[in-house]
Formats: sequence, structure tokens, C-alpha cells
Amino acid sequence: MYIIKSTDSDPLGGLEFSAKERKSLRTKAKALGPRGEEGELISGECPIDIAHRITFVGVGDEKDITHSRMREALNRVMRQATKNREYQIALGVPVKVHGLTAAESRLFALREASISDYTFDTFKSKKNEFEKIDGLHILPLVKETEDELEERLVKVRLLRASQVLARNLGNRPANDLNPETFAQAAKEMSEEAKGLRVTILGVKELQKEKMGGILGVSQGSVQEPRMIIIEHRPKKPKKSVVLVGKGVTFDSGGISIKPAAGMGAMKADMVGAATVMGIMRAVADLDLPIKVVGLIPAVENMPSGSAIKPGDILTTSSGKTVEVDNTDAEGRLILADALHYSARFNPDIVIDFASLTGACVVALGHEAAGMMGNDKDLMDELQKLGEQVGERVWPMPLYEEYLSYLKSEWADIKNAGSRWGGAVTAGTFLKQWVPDKVSWAHLDIAGVGYNEKEHNGLPKGASGFGVVLGATFLENLLK
Repeated sequence: MYIIKSTDSDPLGGLEFSAKERKSLRTKAKALGPRGEEGELISGECPIDIAHRITFVGVGDEKDITHSRMREALNRVMRQATKNREYQIALGVPVKVHGLTAAESRLFALREASISDYTFDTFKSKKNEFEKIDGLHILPLVKETEDELEERLVKVRLLRASQVLARNLGNRPANDLNPETFAQAAKEMSEEAKGLRVTILGVKELQKEKMGGILGVSQGSVQEPRMIIIEHRPKKPKKSVVLVGKGVTFDSGGISIKPAAGMGAMKADMVGAATVMGIMRAVADLDLPIKVVGLIPAVENMPSGSAIKPGDILTTSSGKTVEVDNTDAEGRLILADALHYSARFNPDIVIDFASLTGACVVALGHEAAGMMGNDKDLMDELQKLGEQVGERVWPMPLYEEYLSYLKSEWADIKNAGSRWGGAVTAGTFLKQWVPDKVSWAHLDIAGVGYNEKEHNGLPKGASGFGVVLGATFLENLLK
């Protein structure tokens, strides 16, 4: 049995035990003397029948417990349980996350506990031992009924499946996940999740739609592009939302090639698309009465004799022309076609997720996604929910003057400007393809969608960032 404890909290105060069990546990806790300091792990024989061992996991000062500190504590629980070969564990979390209500904190802790054993070992001959933890029993809180706990756990399990899907996609190598196999993954998901319809546009269909951005970026690769369309269409939808995800399954930079160091992580330049896939699965599993469409332009950006070159001019599906100033600014080219295509679904709201710019990582590090858009109310709601679910987004401006940074002498617009304001000029570029009178938000998840090492309790690799935020946002549209 594992119990999360802060320096200020009674480790048993918030948990539901009988009077006899509580007395025995208090005696044991007094003997072990847990202080609750961050990183502390104190174990001893459990005095009640629920478990063989009791372990107190310290998280530090209660008023300062952040989302990341809670994640890190739950990570320690799983690692310690694996080390002790404890494959059935009970977990108690009476500590509250700073800034959240008791209910929000409880849901966050349950959700993070459910996925804290995640590992990606598909390509390892020896599987990770974390998989052996096959039983996680959540200790109820005082006044928390079994029905209330089970209702929370049902939602947690649904979201876990969507997060795992997004992480698995983001962690697959580029020789395994390309535009065609990405499309196949979408079809497989639609067979598992009820109520989704998947349509795939191949080269001929993309040519018919005149999607010069997608076709241009992909022309240097032997892997043909795809547009993946995932639709959830209930009979009487209350809203219409389109989600767009950048799906560059490998980004070499093209002719404007990236440095070799760290290029392997560019297999994950499709984490925005993975997020959209995860949200669409959650929408289907939750059976939300909202029309939701996921659009994923999937390409590979490679250098070759047929690749686009700096100075080339592409014509996008809207008719707007783009001078390619930098072939490594390819994500915005494929998103332009997808954003324009979104208009045919008559959306009230369009949200795009993209690992778009290194400039956003320079600005915000790995602590929040950059957010731009044309609707303050939409952005405020996403920011509020991001703080609630532990997927933070931070607003950045889209001043009209930024458009001048992208002025082209030869086309309607350039795809990249100077080194200054790289994240916001990318957002400014995308804004030119957003349908009229549609609320739009752009989330640049370059710094939070993929971790090159463990960070804030999240594993190395794809984080699944945005799945919970997106699903929660869509649920809240019904309120």
C-alpha cells in the first residue's frame, strides 16, 4: 500500500478506513516517522490485511504541490513497486494539488496514477517490467462513495486509452510510422472506437483538391502523402468542432536540412496529429453529442532531387501562393491546406495542434504550449482548463504587424520571416487560412509534445500533451 504524504498533511486524514484499521495504521506511521519531504520513501510491514507493505511517499510542502510534483510522486510509486516486485498495489492520495478544487485534484491524481506505469517497449525483445503491475486499487477518500469513485475511474480509463494511443504513435520510429501506416492506424482506431468514420485522401485526391502545400512538402520523399479525415457525427449535434494536427512523420528539414545531432527526435514531428487521434478516440468513447472532425495532413519531409527548394512558390488549396523561404518551415504549409479544408465542415471552432517552431521552445521551454488565436474567450477557456488538467498553455500575440515579417516580393506570402518572433509569425501565417467567422486557436506544442529525457514526471518520448485538455474542452462545451 502506497500513501502520498506532504510535510503538512495527516497521511491518513483524508482516506477512508475503519476505526480499527486507522488506529493500527497510525501506530505504524508513528513508528516509521514519515516527514513527507520531497523524494522521501519510507516503508514497513503493513499492520492491516489490505497489503503486505505500507510505503509513505513524500511530496514536500503541501501548499506548493504542483501537477508535476504529483506526477513525479506517482512515478516513484510505480518504480518502487516494480523494484519490490509488488504487482498488486493499493494507492492512497489524500494530498491536494495547489490551485485545484478537491474534485479536480482527485481526478488529476487518478488520471496520472492510471498512466504512470506507461512504457513503450514495442521494439524491445525484453519487455519492461512495469507491465507486470497488473492491479492498481485506489483507496477511497472520506465521504467518497463507491459510485462516485467508480464514475471517476470510468472516465480515467477512457482517457488513459486515448493518451496511450497518442504516446504510442509519437514514439513509433519513422521506418514504422509513415503517412500510409498512420492512415492505417486511424482505420484501426475507428474499428475499436464506435461512431467514427475515417476517410483517406491519397495523391490523386490531394491533386484534385489542389493541396499544393501538402503535395509540395512531400515531393522529396518516396513516402506518398495522405490526408486523414476522422469524423464523429452524432444525430443531433449541439456544436461543430474541427481539430487539425500536424502529421510530419519525419522531418529532416528538407533541402534546408537540420543538424544531425538530435535529428532522430524528428520522428515525433507528428505529435500534434497523435493528439488529434487521441482526442477523437476519447470523443467516440465518451459519445459526445458534438460533431467533431479530425484532420491530419500526413507527410514526410526529406531532401532529394525532387524536393522543394528555397525560392520555390507553391499554390495552396485556397489559391493563396507561398514563397518557400525555408523548407524546414514545412508544418505550416501542410496545415494551411488542412485549415482551408476545414471550412467544408461548417465548424464553430477550429483548434490546431502542432510541434511547429523551435522558437516557441525558446520562449516557453518545456513547461507550456504556446497559444495563439482570434477568439479571446476560447483562449481563456483553454488556458483555464490547461491549468486544471495539468496541460498548460500560454497566450501569445498575433499583432497585425507580424504579417509584414512574411512579406514576399514574388508570392502572396513567405513561409518564414527573420529570426525574430518565430513562433508568432508561424501563427500569423496559419491565421491566413482560417475560415471566416470561425473561432480558432493554434497550440504550438513543440516544447511539450515530446521529451528528450524524463521531465516533470513525464516519461522520455511522446507525452500525449493535449489529449486530456482537448477532450475536457469538448465535454465542457455541453455545459
